Amino acid sequence: MNRRHFLKGSLLLAAAGSALKPAGAQAQDQGSGLPDQSGLTILNYNPAMRYRPMGQTGRMVSALGFGMLRLPMKDGKVDFDQTVAMVHRAIEGGVNYIDTGRVYLGGQSELAVGRALAGGWRDRVYVTSKSPWWIMERPEDFEKFFDESRRAIGTDVIDFYHIHMIMHRGWSTRVVPFRLIEKMEKLKAQGKIRYMGFSFHDSLRLFKQVVEATPAWDFCLIQHNYLDYEYEAGVLGPRYAAASGMGVAIMKPVRTGLLANLPKPMHDALSSTGIVKPDAEWALDYLWDIPEVSVTVSGMGSLKDVEENLSYAARAAPGMLTTAEREALGRAIAAYRSLPGHIDCTGCYQCIPCPRNVAIGYIFAYVYNNYLAHQNIKRARADYTVSMSPIQRGDPASSCDGCGACLPKCPQQLDIPGLLGRVKETMES
Repeated sequence: MNRRHFLKGSLLLAAAGSALKPAGAQAQDQGSGLPDQSGLTILNYNPAMRYRPMGQTGRMVSALGFGMLRLPMKDGKVDFDQTVAMVHRAIEGGVNYIDTGRVYLGGQSELAVGRALAGGWRDRVYVTSKSPWWIMERPEDFEKFFDESRRAIGTDVIDFYHIHMIMHRGWSTRVVPFRLIEKMEKLKAQGKIRYMGFSFHDSLRLFKQVVEATPAWDFCLIQHNYLDYEYEAGVLGPRYAAASGMGVAIMKPVRTGLLANLPKPMHDALSSTGIVKPDAEWALDYLWDIPEVSVTVSGMGSLKDVEENLSYAARAAPGMLTTAEREALGRAIAAYRSLPGHIDCTGCYQCIPCPRNVAIGYIFAYVYNNYLAHQNIKRARADYTVSMSPIQRGDPASSCDGCGACLPKCPQQLDIPGLLGRVKETMES
């Protein structure tokens, strides 16, 4: 099959009839009202979980993945005991996709995965990790970080390995000149990783360029949720990747907590349907409704989060939303954009690169607008500083000198320098 003409929807249909029945699988998904998946070859099969094809890899992954970034903390460090219990409960509930990264929580995330998967649990899941280009000083650092990840996780093979957080600067200064794609291909040929991919935070234009850079990509990880319809790779990203045969993993499904605790106007918009379900379930259902989405990676910080997400995932299915639910989500988006002070930036990144390296789209569409909805200045300033290093996303609003180079590039015709001044007063005062 020509992977450039591959349609994910056809794989969803074909998978149900082509795989073999796993040992111990029940004959049918009793009482779920969903298609029976018990005849598929599924790692860690549980009839209460839904599974989806990971592109052309031949693997079926749980609709819910465990994101190991927002773990419970104790005295400034990961609470390993609580984390291990959470991961075990998720695996018992049918989760088979554990997502971590070399730099997550200062390396503690991979160590937590290693502890949680010791004693036979490793064989029940697919493990991911990520190679951070922004701390590479030389090409050889790629192999160094990979070996550090394997040791921390306690595994010889990493199932799904990413080039972490591809952005315009990283693509041009590290990924391409350091030949990281070729290095990934070598790891795969050596059997040290099973599948190669990348995580992404930039424009749809660059996303397409990265996808087309090699036919060797097996999957990608992108940010998407119902507010990020146009932000970064947006709603077209999953379709573009899936049309190339790639599996699609989604991160930030609840936008770092905003969509799990909605401001009243957004909550009222969803409630107008008469359909009652938690805010977080609305966000997850939106993603599971999209056929091209393979796995939605959710950061979970408590056992309660795990239990709730498992209950939502039991109903996950492509096309699951009704017309009324989709219209309600549209009204919630409109309510978000109508919040006082909202900056109508879609995060298209047409204004990037900025001559002064200001992270314009991220500051407007993510940090500042999230702050207006949450009204949590502590959280907003953490996103503005800790999560925004100059080499990755760019510099703060105070770096703007008013040159105006961005103004003719903005499709929304925003007064970018003036709005950056407003952000500076809020975030840097």
